[in-house]
Amino acid sequence: MKTIVALGTENKTSFSVVSKGNLFTSGAFCQLSDVDKFNEYEKAIKSHLASEKVKPDVIVCDMHPDYASTALAETLFSHNKKSRLMKVQHHFAHIVSAITDNAIKGKVIGVSFDGTGYGDDGNLWGSEFLICDKKSYTRKHHLEYVAIPGGDIAISQVWRMALSYLYHAYGEGFTDVNTPLLKRIQKEKVKIIKEMLVKKINSPLSSSAGRLFDAVSSLTGLCDVAKSEAEGAMLLEKIADLKITDTYSYVVDRERIIVSRMIKEIDEDINNGAALSFVSAKFHNTVGEIIYDVSSRIYRETGIDKVLVSGGCFQNRYLVDYIENKFTGSKLKLYKHKNFPTTDMNISIGQAIVAASAAGDE
Repeated sequence: MKTIVALGTENKTSFSVVSKGNLFTSGAFCQLSDVDKFNEYEKAIKSHLASEKVKPDVIVCDMHPDYASTALAETLFSHNKKSRLMKVQHHFAHIVSAITDNAIKGKVIGVSFDGTGYGDDGNLWGSEFLICDKKSYTRKHHLEYVAIPGGDIAISQVWRMALSYLYHAYGEGFTDVNTPLLKRIQKEKVKIIKEMLVKKINSPLSSSAGRLFDAVSSLTGLCDVAKSEAEGAMLLEKIADLKITDTYSYVVDRERIIVSRMIKEIDEDINNGAALSFVSAKFHNTVGEIIYDVSSRIYRETGIDKVLVSGGCFQNRYLVDYIENKFTGSKLKLYKHKNFPTTDMNISIGQAIVAASAAGDE
């Protein structure tokens, strides 16, 4: 059997090694962009290989070209010319880890909702409906692309995502909309972001569910600047009213899931004085409806009845409870993670299994 080293992703990640027929997965490593933490991560990988007395036949990493883990994979490959370098799409790896976790064979509908994953088209993915097995995948549906003004800075300054979604919903006239957000953010900042959006300056496109949660957390006034990862999403979940069954509008247009009408309806609810607990629940319910609806459409088209969910958004208890209730009694079977985390900690596992399947060792 081949020795496979899978390096995971960039933040809150792990590495996995398939050696002598066994799968080893490390503990967590955070912020590999930090030199000291990256050195700790690299040392741990080399130490494990030395202890096993093996050299990698296959080195696997994420597709993102700027990740430190990708750079390390390329370095290891350059030092092991007999090895093979393999890059695995982020959300495919998420779903394959869930396939492995649930010991499922054959094709599945994989639903991967998270913050960021580099896509095949060079855009940032993050709300993917995939048909896949351990060897390959087809991307069937995703949230419509919106711009991330300023790139990574919008992950903390989440008001930027709210402005981006307003622009996407209303067009260039979004600055004339009567919404509380525009009264909280300095006019000069709004003007700069508008120019970035209109002129497409430093504004990569993303289908990220995580960025949608960020935008809604800012529109509601819960979180304009996140001091920690996914703070806005967690605040939204915390206040959601469990008694609410209402939903917002969305449209499935071929592969795109369009939520512009939902953004307008959220804005209308806020302006009409709706309780934030109501808005949050209604938003969560809509995301749950999208997951069930789109999965059902794929089932009707393909006959695939197994739906696997993975990615950071499925740490959200409200969302998970909602979809579990939706799928109960339906023709679809919902699977969550059993033993592996639903976060990026499972990426290296998925990478390793994809490589093992490609080598015929799985």
